[in-house]
Amino acid sequence: MSNHVATLPGAEKALKNARVELKTSPDAKNVLREAAEAVGLDLSAFILSAAMERAESVLDNQRRRQLSNQSWELMNQLMSEPAQPTLALQALMRRKNQHGRSA
Repeated sequence: MSNHVATLPGAEKALKNARVELKTSPDAKNVLREAAEAVGLDLSAFILSAAMERAESVLDNQRRRQLSNQSWELMNQLMSEPAQPTLALQALMRRKNQHGRSA
């Protein structure tokens, strides 16, 4: 098994003294170990690399969905004010449907 270490942005100089432990089934561990070996990483580096990739994706998605306070207030204001009907909507409402009732 190779002893490569996952390289994360800015991690080259960081002191690696924080521990993360997890429990898993023997089958899951074997799958993870086999996948790690397939890409030339040790088990810890493989798990850390995959977890960091997923964490960054989750945080990126969350940040893109967040609105500033100003945007949130504007959105709430627009949603609480009744919209003025357009000319096309007014014309549609005046038309009668096939059964003779107003649309």
